[in-house]
Amino acid sequence: MSAIYTTDPATKESVTLSELAKRYGFNVSSLSVRYRDGKRGHALVAKPDPTARLEAQKAKAKAAIERQQAILTASAFGLTRPLNHIADARKMAGGDQHA
Repeated sequence: MSAIYTTDPATKESVTLSELAKRYGFNVSSLSVRYRDGKRGHALVAKPDPTARLEAQKAKAKAAIERQQAILTASAFGLTRPLNHIADARKMAGGDQHA
């Protein structure tokens, strides 16, 4: 596997992610994930903000619950149609030719 080079925001020199992790006291995998997510410069080596992370997790959970509720609502709506209307061949395109 080849090394990933990036710029150290403090010294502006080109270094590997593993060297950058050593300099700033991070795990290499943490920096790799941040790098993959598109973070560069100071955002790559910024100390994590636990409050912001908690808020992001709450927002993600809320969005998942809202999506699940929307799916349940859409699924239940289909069950409110009378079955004779759904299965009535005369109401299909083409009229009585299928009946």
